[in-house]
Amino acid sequence: MAMDGLNLRASLIEMQRSIVGGKIDKVQQPERDELVLGVHTQTGNYKLLLSASAANTRAHLTDVKRTNPADAPMFCMLLRKRIQGGKIVSVDQPNFDRVLVLTVEAQNELGDLVPYRLIAEIMGKHSNVVLVNEKNIIVDAIRHVGVGMSNVRLILPGLPYELPPRQDKTDPVLAEKADFLAALSTTGRIDKRLSGTFFGLAPSMAAALIARVTDETACEMLSDAEREALADSLVSFYFALSKGEFTAAVAENEYGEPIGVYPFIPNLPHVSKSETIGNAYDAYCAQHDIFERMQRHGSSVRKVLQNNIDRCEKKLALYADALNSSESMEKNRLYGELLTANLHALRQNGVSAAVYDYYRDPPEMIEIPLDPRFTPLENAQRYYKKYQKQKAARDMAGAQQEQTLQELAYLEGQLDNLGKCSGDAELSELVEELRDQGYLKRDKNAKKQQKQKKALSKPMCFLSGDGKARIYVGKNNRQNDELTLRFASGNDYWMHTKDIPGSHVIIKCEEGEPSEQTLLDAAKLAAYYSRARGSANIPVDYTPRKFVKKPSGAKPGMVIYATNRTAYVTPEENDIKSLRQLNV
Repeated sequence: MAMDGLNLRASLIEMQRSIVGGKIDKVQQPERDELVLGVHTQTGNYKLLLSASAANTRAHLTDVKRTNPADAPMFCMLLRKRIQGGKIVSVDQPNFDRVLVLTVEAQNELGDLVPYRLIAEIMGKHSNVVLVNEKNIIVDAIRHVGVGMSNVRLILPGLPYELPPRQDKTDPVLAEKADFLAALSTTGRIDKRLSGTFFGLAPSMAAALIARVTDETACEMLSDAEREALADSLVSFYFALSKGEFTAAVAENEYGEPIGVYPFIPNLPHVSKSETIGNAYDAYCAQHDIFERMQRHGSSVRKVLQNNIDRCEKKLALYADALNSSESMEKNRLYGELLTANLHALRQNGVSAAVYDYYRDPPEMIEIPLDPRFTPLENAQRYYKKYQKQKAARDMAGAQQEQTLQELAYLEGQLDNLGKCSGDAELSELVEELRDQGYLKRDKNAKKQQKQKKALSKPMCFLSGDGKARIYVGKNNRQNDELTLRFASGNDYWMHTKDIPGSHVIIKCEEGEPSEQTLLDAAKLAAYYSRARGSANIPVDYTPRKFVKKPSGAKPGMVIYATNRTAYVTPEENDIKSLRQLNV
């Protein structure tokens, strides 16, 4: 649910109460399309998030702590130079549209106090954050829009700034009851009519406002009384909003996952109030922000892993060809022997030689191809050389195939672990392991970050369906080794998908053997957090932890086990979501 003008207005009201008159003491750019301004006021410190991400554009006060890159981007450095230390004079929303204008009084190059405007355009894939000076000239933007990228307007340093083109709509705060009645007295869907008539109202938000009054969805289906009641409700809502009165709320699905943010209590089955719109968006965007961050920061790692997986698969194909070359190899040996045995009867520079194959009973005449550039002896030696080369390749393939299979299993496991990363700590641990294994090079920034003390990531923990045991699930190889080799005791149960990359799962057995329900829940978790997710009848091996060992020199996450049993499960997403997740 993208932030529309209505939620932006609620967010703006919170900003006006909190940060107007405050001093910008920090400017951070944790992502290429995301800014965080630290604002110090007499009542406390606040963080303002301005996101131009195409998927989750928004502007609101936030409590979420974000990880910043080792080297600040150029736009961040520019803002630190221009507006850090400046005073926020006002926060505005022109025309109730999806545009936030932050006016900051700061010193220019000459030391004079001038008004800069930091403008956040919250418009999906066209979102941007632009710094404009006192002469209305663009100083810079988080995203440049040049010739060929837009036919409407350019966003480049040195050009005059223009607001996005104004639509032919009405400001709902200034609208009267007659304006709403006019919109509702036409035909078509009510949410579309309201969204197309008034600024800042997305169809989904309009539908939620309508549902508080009536179940009807089409204008022509409204009775006169319903039309009057809906118009009165809208006038009352916007009048209260104009006075800064609203209630922030988060709508959730049956599993408690946020699915929408509203500045009112919607008529939905699962709704919880939030202290602020900022807190509501923090909750709503938390998982998506993590996913997007991991996708972006893990893209280069994913490419390295995939390239190495492709390399291993090509090597295995070559090894398979070498191991399957027995027929060709024996043929070359036979030709060499038969030519050597019949050298006295062969003429020079022939293109073929007809000789008896005395290995057959009875002997048969066969035709052996020859290269006329060489003598019969040299042709025989060439066949022997081909035989020796194929034999050496087959012997090497037999020795290398198992090693390559192990490497492929490791790389596929790391690719699966990458998809389970839900935080910077987990991603950095995976990257560090790949550097240790030689798949990634250590750069200057990596050495700088390595000196910093990093918090270790934690595994997932679930309570079994019957509430009798805790089930731990590793998300990378460090966590897997930690859970299996150090955290688990000998009588705890260990689980892993059979011959499929996936997480180590530990059932903490505080009181004897785990129940059947606990074993089933743990097996489903092991299958769900593996590369086989989405498949049916996934084999999951399980055994007491005391039968699991790590061979000397084995790669991280690799273990061997014995006396195991195998369960076949089909994990459904609803089954996993129904398990209560605990904090570790």
